[in-house]
Amino acid sequence: MRARRRGSKTYYYYDTGAKPRHEIPLGFDYILAVQEWAKLHQAEPTERMTVSWLIAKYLASPAFEAVGTGTQADYRYALDKLMEKFGDAPIDEVKAAHVTLYIEKRSATSRHRALREKAVLSMLYAWAIERDFCKFNPAGAVKTKRLPGRKHVYISDDVLDAVYDESPADLRDAIDLAYYIGQRPGDLLDMTLVRIRDGMLEYRQSKTGTPQRIELVGGLKEVIDRIQARKAEHKVASLFLLVNERGQKMTKAMLRSRFETARAAAGIAGKDFQFRDLRRKSGTDLRDQAGLDAAQDLLGHRAREMTEHYTAARGKKISAIPRKRSAGKGP
Repeated sequence: MRARRRGSKTYYYYDTGAKPRHEIPLGFDYILAVQEWAKLHQAEPTERMTVSWLIAKYLASPAFEAVGTGTQADYRYALDKLMEKFGDAPIDEVKAAHVTLYIEKRSATSRHRALREKAVLSMLYAWAIERDFCKFNPAGAVKTKRLPGRKHVYISDDVLDAVYDESPADLRDAIDLAYYIGQRPGDLLDMTLVRIRDGMLEYRQSKTGTPQRIELVGGLKEVIDRIQARKAEHKVASLFLLVNERGQKMTKAMLRSRFETARAAAGIAGKDFQFRDLRRKSGTDLRDQAGLDAAQDLLGHRAREMTEHYTAARGKKISAIPRKRSAGKGP
């Protein structure tokens, strides 16, 4: 595979080995280019197998095709980062010490992403071992502590308002929709206009398969109407509810970038507010207003105990003990 610099971008080509030279364009996205290279290049490499070669083999494999689109996007993002540091390394020469150093440096930007990328690298090596490409999983040998869960995190109205005030219109649509229907980011991004039927927003949760129907009334109806009005201003007609400023489907990367920018502008740390926290806030606020059963229905939990656990960050709403005696006089 050959790289050609064109202006500010690097384009990749597959060299067929023919004479005179014949090259097939592979595009400018390195991960996709490697994947296409793997499809075109059927012969096993004559040199040592590198991590970039292994990534290409995995991306072209049925194992990668078998996972969901959301997982594929997450894998691509992680593998792109791993390619930057390990791409040229022979797969049997990557050691646990190299992975530990990667985690330490990556954690300076995001501890969550560092651990996630380490997990993806471990998955990649486990896949390679099953195919006898290598014998040792360097990532699997590195023991790390899991990040603390976010069950104790509740986003206050003040924090949410601070980020909301710094948000562009497309991010405000996403925040409002997330708060009103309390669903996971992946489900929000996949929602389309065809799921609005008879005054209801109908969908099926991708993680659990739970079907949901939410009546379009009050604030939720106002949000949907606002989204449709903004979409009508664009020449691009997208069926997806959440679109960017050009009317194109909002992707996970777009949502992450916009949210992190607004959060930084509001002076709020990443550990204190993540977009996924809106689902917990939605369920917790509804529990306070309408009870635990209503929160369970909105969140799509099968067990009541799960909803109790999920919405416990703020503490259960209780009343003071009724007085049974007259208050005594002070001294």
